Amino acid sequence: MVEFASPVEAVRAAMDIQTEIAGRALDLPQGDQMRFRIGITLGDVIDDGGVLYGDSVNLAARLEALADPGGICISARVHEHVEQQLPLHYQDIGERTVKNIAKPVRVYRVALRETDQGLLLVSASDTFGTRWLVPRLLTFERVHPNITVRIETMSRMVDFAREGFDLGIRVGCGDWPGLKAHKVFPIEFTPLLSPELLSRAGKLTSPADLLKLPLIDWTDEWWREWFALSGITNPGVGPRPSLQLGTQIMAGQLAMAGQGVGILTPAFFAAEISSGRLVQPFEIVGKSTLDYWLVYSEARQNSAKIRAFRDWILQEAGATQYPA
Repeated sequence: MVEFASPVEAVRAAMDIQTEIAGRALDLPQGDQMRFRIGITLGDVIDDGGVLYGDSVNLAARLEALADPGGICISARVHEHVEQQLPLHYQDIGERTVKNIAKPVRVYRVALRETDQGLLLVSASDTFGTRWLVPRLLTFERVHPNITVRIETMSRMVDFAREGFDLGIRVGCGDWPGLKAHKVFPIEFTPLLSPELLSRAGKLTSPADLLKLPLIDWTDEWWREWFALSGITNPGVGPRPSLQLGTQIMAGQLAMAGQGVGILTPAFFAAEISSGRLVQPFEIVGKSTLDYWLVYSEARQNSAKIRAFRDWILQEAGATQYPA
């Protein structure tokens, strides 16, 4: 019996417990696996020298008995507090009459992400998710047909301790406390333009020739860095359009439409470069001090579905395999 200050923290702890137990049991014979039931309710308890008792204690015990092995059952009062706070699936199993509780109690089963090995929730930036990850997911599906991957693209950094995500793609140096991090690939950038714009501009013999063309999102620091790598420390150009697009997806679309030269990550536009829809006029490629990383909670590093996705994405990116 454990007491928590809030129902959200109680359900989150129950999730972590069941997830950890399920992950550790994956490599054990069926007869050696241990599974526990957990029941959670909200109410007052009496603390008698460290011993808790009262109706809430009795109800939690009854809810525990209703849970499946490895599962969680919660009361309606708990459900009211956690439904909008924790992105889980809650199954209403109706009102139940339980021993020593005067009135019937409405009960919900919690569908754990880890007990349902078929769902993997991944967060990624718009560009990484749309341009690189999604087009490759069919290869993961072919190898792991029993795992459904759900991608959510966003600009913010998710909190793995408080949200329902299994893994995420982050930009940084790989030093996030409490998270395992594996480098997917470096962030590189180079100018890309459409063959139509290149045809109108004529032959580009040196990087300085790009200054005669419209440069998409000229305020992006990558432009200064790339020109510096090209030996042009002070581009010295006149007024440029102040359009700020925010994502490489939009900048790439504008470049493919022949409206200017984009400073883009080649890995995100490999298909367009290969098909000739975008042209890389110079071999000079800049590299950011940051990289793309696959991250997940250290507490869940033994999860079978996380390990499967980790090994797959690192192989796709040509990264070094993480040891088993």
